[in-house]
Amino acid sequence: MKAQTYNGSVIWVIVDDGETITTDFIANDFRKGWTIQKIYPKPVWQKGQNTQGRNLAAGMKEIKKLDPEFIFIIEDDDYYSPQYLDQMMLRKQSYDLIGEKNTIYYNVMNKRWCINGNDKWSSLFQTAFTPNVIPVFDKLYNEKFIDYVLFRKIKNINLFNAGNLGVGIKGQPGRAGIGAGHGYIHNMLLDENMVKLRELIGDDFRYYSDLSNL
Repeated sequence: MKAQTYNGSVIWVIVDDGETITTDFIANDFRKGWTIQKIYPKPVWQKGQNTQGRNLAAGMKEIKKLDPEFIFIIEDDDYYSPQYLDQMMLRKQSYDLIGEKNTIYYNVMNKRWCINGNDKWSSLFQTAFTPNVIPVFDKLYNEKFIDYVLFRKIKNINLFNAGNLGVGIKGQPGRAGIGAGHGYIHNMLLDENMVKLRELIGDDFRYYSDLSNL
C-alpha cells in the first residue's frame, strides 16, 4: 500500500485479530493523504478458526460511518501492484461492483502457480464496490466463499482482465488460508526458479524468494 501511485485521499481500516498485534508498524503518518484506523476484534483468533466473516463485519461497521465513495477489500497475504488502486478507480465508472477475473494464484512455498477459472467473479482480495453493495455484503459473512456469492447477487458489475493488478499469494507462514492454492493443486505449474513470479511482480519477487520450501 505504501507503493501505491494513487494520490487521492484514502481511509485504511485495518482489522487485526491476532494474539500478537502485527500491524503496529503502520503508523498514523503512514503516507500523505491516508488516514489509518485500526480495529482489534475480540476474542482473538485461535488455531483452527475462520474469523474472516467476523472481521469483515467489524471493518464494515466502521466503514459505514465514513460515507466512502468506493470500498476496497485489501488482504494482507496477497500482492498488489503499485498501480492497483489507480487502475481499479479508472474502471469504477458507474458500476457498483468491480474486480479482476481469472486470478493468478502463486504458492511461494511450493513454487507453483495456476490461473484460476473465476471468469464470472473476482477473488475477494481484488474486489471493490460502492456503498450500494453493503446491504448485500452484510448478509454474506457466513458464506465460505463470499466473493463467488457476491458477484452472483449484484447485477451492475465490471469484470475485467488488466494484466494481473493483483496476485493471490499462497503458502506463506502463518494462519492457513481457506481458498484454492494454499495446498497442492494438480494443475499448478512448477516455477522452480521463480521466473513466472518475476514476470508477474517484477523485482518485488525478492520479498517472497526466501519463503520457498520452508
